[in-house]
Amino acid sequence: MRLQTRRTLTLLLLCAFLFGALIYKITTSPLVDQNGILREYLEKRAATRPATRSILLWSSFFGDRRWQLPFDALGPQQFRDELKCPVYQCELSNRHDFLPSLELYDAIVFHVAQPFPLLKPLPARRSPHQAYVFALMESPGETKHQLSDELNFYNLTMTYRLDSDIVWPYAQLLDVETGAPVAPSLQPHWREPPALGSWNDSTVWRLWPKKTKMAAWFVSHCKTLSKREQLAAALQQHIQLDIYGSCGNLNCARGDPRCDDMLDTDFMFYLAFENSLCIDYVTEKLYSALQRHIVPVVFGGANYTRFLPPHSYIDADRFDSVEQLAEHLRFVASDVQEYMSYFWWRQHYKLANSSPFCELCARLHHPSWAHRTQIYGDIQAWWFNSCRLSSHIRL
Repeated sequence: MRLQTRRTLTLLLLCAFLFGALIYKITTSPLVDQNGILREYLEKRAATRPATRSILLWSSFFGDRRWQLPFDALGPQQFRDELKCPVYQCELSNRHDFLPSLELYDAIVFHVAQPFPLLKPLPARRSPHQAYVFALMESPGETKHQLSDELNFYNLTMTYRLDSDIVWPYAQLLDVETGAPVAPSLQPHWREPPALGSWNDSTVWRLWPKKTKMAAWFVSHCKTLSKREQLAAALQQHIQLDIYGSCGNLNCARGDPRCDDMLDTDFMFYLAFENSLCIDYVTEKLYSALQRHIVPVVFGGANYTRFLPPHSYIDADRFDSVEQLAEHLRFVASDVQEYMSYFWWRQHYKLANSSPFCELCARLHHPSWAHRTQIYGDIQAWWFNSCRLSSHIRL
């Protein structure tokens, strides 16, 4: 009798356990309480992961340890107030000992246009959660790392290229009415230029008669992969081209405001020729010219429709020969209405700058980032394959 009672009791306990397990399984099933499962997960994640992401600048930016930022270290307040980042819960420093261990940083940024620092070439240890960031604004020809030795090293790219994880352009064009960024972008939506003669710029109208010289070029890097020096020399055979700097016979001191002023008052065109024919490589040469009352003549490897409004520049590489380019420049310079039409965009767009660290901060906060593995197996191929050696225009 006792044995039978024990067996009955054991069976009842087993049934109760199985029934409880079944009830738990049902009540925690996504079919019944998916909201509860999601709530529990998010509460646990919020409790275990720090709200602030940390970024370390491993090396300097051409000698600037601050990378053109206002302070050596920035916290969330500076990300919000100084950089105007929409996602600002980040901290950044150029001091390797800012955190107790290098493995605690969420991202470490390497400036690839300079060699690794001699005393601290690489972190001794690397945490699996860290992002190593490949960062530079120069063309591949100015890379100072042996990239074939850095395979499977970088997780993110931060460059001028529009297919970078974090796009780092030299400048942006914003819509004047909305303040929204328009370019650079893979598919910017531009306004249509007005019909010739239907628009007037009083400043350009006043300056045009005094612009007695055709083109100017400020340059110090004389031998380049793009062979821009050959294009300039050929163009000089057809139009007046004043070359300032170590590559020409004229001088204008860097920082002298008269150098910029004479672009407004003396010259019709400015040559914004890049040193490399690389995808999306558009530098300060062009954006500096856009701030003056002068028409830029561009030459590079970029698709300039991704960067500038239509009819705001002249692309040298759209012409078959230097003779055709020179003829077009003479045509534009000879007609005040034609010349003035290249400035229509100023009433709709304005130049601005933004910090790539805003986008990096946002990337580190994205929910998917902590659970996704990304690595550049061959960073050299990704970087170098964006360039070419030959242009369309015959040199």
